[in-house]
Amino acid sequence: MFQKADKRLQTEKFTEQLEFYCGVMGFGIEEVEGQQQLAFLTAPGGERILLAGAEKTDLSPYLTDVFDQPAPGQSMYLSAPSSFYEYRDRILAQMEGNAEWLETEWGWERLSVTDPDGYVITFWGGRNLSDEQIIRYYDEAPARLRKALEGLNDQELDLSRAPGKWSIRQIVLHMVDSDATSLAMVKFALAEPGRVFHGNAYDPDVWAAGLDYAHRSIQAEVELFCAIRSHIGGLLKHLPDALDRTVSLSSGHTVSVRQRIEPLMGHALHHIRQILETRKVHGV
Repeated sequence: MFQKADKRLQTEKFTEQLEFYCGVMGFGIEEVEGQQQLAFLTAPGGERILLAGAEKTDLSPYLTDVFDQPAPGQSMYLSAPSSFYEYRDRILAQMEGNAEWLETEWGWERLSVTDPDGYVITFWGGRNLSDEQIIRYYDEAPARLRKALEGLNDQELDLSRAPGKWSIRQIVLHMVDSDATSLAMVKFALAEPGRVFHGNAYDPDVWAAGLDYAHRSIQAEVELFCAIRSHIGGLLKHLPDALDRTVSLSSGHTVSVRQRIEPLMGHALHHIRQILETRKVHGV
């Protein structure tokens, strides 16, 4: 019995993609018995991806209930390999022009590779930050966001940095919902360390469509983002060992406050950088 994948890539270039991922990218491969143009890929960090030919329709037997399914041009996010820098150097040398390396002031490191179908495979790693640095960068996001939005009119909020990318308006609303959907887990961990937490999966694209990110005002949402950061930041500084407090998920995994706060810290700063990039592209 095979292990289901929680990521899917579908392609009209199945053989070319298979050769690319196994050869250039160094992924493992597991063919599906009795099925053509269907294979499981294993990324260097251990993630499992279903690669399927374009004519394949019902793939539900091979996928978990919730799975990542980017469109060409969008990113599929994977964890960094154990030897990240060696892997980075090899990929950059082989994929000149189709691979990019990014380092940020807040410790994130990213290797992005564009495959033959236009999917962007993004490996995330990062330098270890102290707890003080994590909280400081977390607290700085509201001021950075306000500064990034300063002087923009309502029409300029609809600018995007490239075709197919989210507008400034959509980025802001996504940032707010990412913090809001994580709030309950963090609060339960802080208030009742060790208890079981039952939460639903959060699909940003579904929320962007369902909550009409493209056409809504951002004023109240910016205030909400600032309030959440002020509230949680205050708790992190007030409660002893706050970042080490945990909840247990129904899946059996244990998640610490640090494991939620550090990604949220970088997530907001990453999107604020995108807002600044958009302003630079359009000269506003």
